[in-house]
Amino acid sequence: MTPVLTAEQIAEFLAREFPQIYANGPVFTCVNVAPGTATLRFHPNETHLRPGGTVSGPSLFTLADVAAYVALLAHIGPVALALTTNLNINFLNRA
Repeated sequence: MTPVLTAEQIAEFLAREFPQIYANGPVFTCVNVAPGTATLRFHPNETHLRPGGTVSGPSLFTLADVAAYVALLAHIGPVALALTTNLNINFLNRA
């Protein structure tokens, strides 16, 4: 299935509908969307770090959730109220 939205269109949609994710600068960049996948780049800042410079689990979980949302949007179009019903991460080591 060919994506309905491009990475650029998704970035515009996220900036318009969810400006809070850009409150501290561009945290997520949608790099690419393709059938069944999305690639995002995460630009962590000091608010995303634990002591010692480790990226926090909640920040990584947010990245995973946004990536799943972007992959979905790429195929269904700009639906602001689409949502994740279940997402689970088991951290076995420091990120």
